[in-house]
Amino acid sequence: MAKPHSMPDPKDRSVNSPSCIASGTQVLGYYNAHNKNEKKERVVESVKKWYVDQAKKEGWEKANFHGSDCLLEVGVELKKK
Repeated sequence: MAKPHSMPDPKDRSVNSPSCIASGTQVLGYYNAHNKNEKKERVVESVKKWYVDQAKKEGWEKANFHGSDCLLEVGVELKKK
């Protein structure tokens, strides 16, 4: 899984594994690394909104929070030969 200060890469996904879960610790680490003047101790609504926006900029199609964890999903298709 990704380091706490990096977003998982949607290009690393496959047909068998089109999603991944970013733990609350990873979400918070990524947020705090990019918002040094507004560090948070918990995954609150403002952190969730910011993380979803960042995930979509990185190429994730869906980013949904379940508690403090975020399910990241991307569509993956098989290439025909």
